[in-house]
Amino acid sequence: MTENGAAPAAYIRGVPHPLPAGEHVLWEGAPAPGAVATHVYHRRLIALYFAGMLAWWMADTTETFGSSAFFAGLGVPIGLSVIVLVILETLARVTARTTWYAITNKRIVLKIGMVVPMSINLPFSRLQSAGIAVFKDGTGQILLTPQKEHRLAYIALWPHCRVWKINHPQPLLRGLIDAKAVGAILASAIAAPSSDQQPRFERIAAHEPTLGVGALGHPVGA
Repeated sequence: MTENGAAPAAYIRGVPHPLPAGEHVLWEGAPAPGAVATHVYHRRLIALYFAGMLAWWMADTTETFGSSAFFAGLGVPIGLSVIVLVILETLARVTARTTWYAITNKRIVLKIGMVVPMSINLPFSRLQSAGIAVFKDGTGQILLTPQKEHRLAYIALWPHCRVWKINHPQPLLRGLIDAKAVGAILASAIAAPSSDQQPRFERIAAHEPTLGVGALGHPVGA
């Protein structure tokens, strides 16, 4: 409590403006770099591509196995593979480091932007539906579908949006280590009587086998 008895202003990390009176943070956290690398930048598929390229080169080369010419030729695709994978890992880490998600009792906030930081507010009253997708590794993402009259810019959201949904972009909370817990918090907030409108919250199928690592924030007060 402050000196005049009022509750202290609530803030979302990285957002300079306090939340309006009566609004409070239920959960906030960042995506896990490993999950971002796997599910956003598809490092597994890229690694498999380069593995196939190396196998093809070794099967097609006329150089004697184990010779200096063989290893010199092999170094080119290996070097290219390492460079690309390092770039992907760097992008994943930068994406995770410059991202912060928050759920309040009134809205969802995405603080994003690797080059130009911005905050995107999605009040529950402007959501048509929300859903959760959980991958086989336990990580997941939350899909948000705004009402059609509240269209967001795809280029501003990327990579925090559903691929190919350019005309009606759908934001995603990506790289969540405990997506089920975060989804439960969001579902409860949406269903709360204080919500002006209650969009649907549903489970979305996710079949991609992945392996993500990293850390995620926890519900406020937990």
